[in-house]
Amino acid sequence: MICISINQESRRLAMADMVNAKLFGDVLELRLDRFGKSPDIGEMIGARTKPIIMSCRRPGDGGQWDGTEDERLAILRQCIISKADYVEIELDAADDIRPFPPSKRVISYTNLSEVPTDILNIYEECKTKRPDVIKLVVLARTPEEAWPLVQILAKAVVPTVVVGLGKPGLMLSILSRKIGAPWVYAALERGIEAYPGQPIAEDLKTIYRLQDIQKTTRLIGVTGFGDRELITVAVLNAVFAHENMPIRCLPTGVGNMKTFGKIMEAVKLAGAVIDDEHQTEIVDIGVQLRGTAKETNAADIIVHKPDGWHGMHLSGVVWVNALRNALKKRYPSDNPFKDRFIVLAGLNGSSRMIAKEIQRHQGNAIIASSDKKAAAAVAAEAGCRFIAFDALYTTMHDVLVVCDEEKDEKTGRKGIRTGYVKQGMIVMDMTAITKPSELLKEVEMRGCEIVQPLELFLDLLEQQAKTLSGKPVARELLWEAIPARFLEEV
Repeated sequence: MICISINQESRRLAMADMVNAKLFGDVLELRLDRFGKSPDIGEMIGARTKPIIMSCRRPGDGGQWDGTEDERLAILRQCIISKADYVEIELDAADDIRPFPPSKRVISYTNLSEVPTDILNIYEECKTKRPDVIKLVVLARTPEEAWPLVQILAKAVVPTVVVGLGKPGLMLSILSRKIGAPWVYAALERGIEAYPGQPIAEDLKTIYRLQDIQKTTRLIGVTGFGDRELITVAVLNAVFAHENMPIRCLPTGVGNMKTFGKIMEAVKLAGAVIDDEHQTEIVDIGVQLRGTAKETNAADIIVHKPDGWHGMHLSGVVWVNALRNALKKRYPSDNPFKDRFIVLAGLNGSSRMIAKEIQRHQGNAIIASSDKKAAAAVAAEAGCRFIAFDALYTTMHDVLVVCDEEKDEKTGRKGIRTGYVKQGMIVMDMTAITKPSELLKEVEMRGCEIVQPLELFLDLLEQQAKTLSGKPVARELLWEAIPARFLEEV
């Protein structure tokens, strides 16, 4: 079930949200500490459209209560006497508010800075307070930090809810649903979240497809929490749903790679899509590399098979094919890379991989970065040249590939000055996702050939979906699955 947090400062707005929330949620949480004036608790309970949880949090627990503790406890007692479906009571206050059926008590523990090392002991203490539900709210930034909470959920004998603060909390929400937690928390819409990074109810349904996840659902990890990863989850989940496959995506951080590998095994991930930052490091968990991944010693997608993990570098194939097709339009030949000069602006995993592929196809890769020492090492590994970032304006080249944003050493500004580009140059901006960047818009006006970022991303999503589902994928399905907010003005 989804619990919608009602996070308004007035009775009128809270009542309106309670009506709207019934379309998205199964349970409502009413934050009484947010009210500017004391509400009529009986009126709020009487107006509920779904079962309601009433809470009144202190600042130390992420709330905004500014009265005395005695006043706060009196409000919570009144909630119980007024027969709220659930009343949230902090662990240290549980002895001050006795059970009073039919209201159920949610005994909560909150830590805004970490997952404490004694979280298991804290959970055991919660169990001694005669809870109907136990709620743990913690800051869990990586899988290893979240792992004790997953273990608690898996062995819970009392209904238990775990809230991970921030975007990584999505991982706990999905795992909570799979393991069988009574509900997960969500905001009704953007801008009224109970805490930064709280998931939106509509996203849980349409992107993460929470309602589809059961104990038998297999999970595909998607590392990272940026827009690119969110779109990847939305598209892959749409493909799995279209094919009636009991597989859904698990957004996750990485943290320590060795620990991440152990957690992947414990959660029984069927595969994972790896973000750019960790594509080289993922090899260390014992991945068998295939195809281009052998050349780059990196993998952007891994699949679990009976003999272990198999890794591929699908994005490398997609990027190189996109460059090949763009070059072939201007320089028709069997190998359009041959003798062409291609500047890779910015130093990251993408530039490292593309440089190797360009050199392998008899092209001339040039890595441009302000980190000269690191760029020299990568260039030596790829067998190509490197230049200072600001030298790209005086270096002859046929193609510009923006791999990462870097500061111009002379101006101190991020990005690339477009005045130097010449008509006919080919430009690909890897930092763009679905919409052309300002750089692409400007250079296209100057007569450059640009690689459209949306088409590039769709090519990659198509390969990922085909690899993970084992079936051909309709391009239209991929397009329709991208959340509308990322396609505006495209």
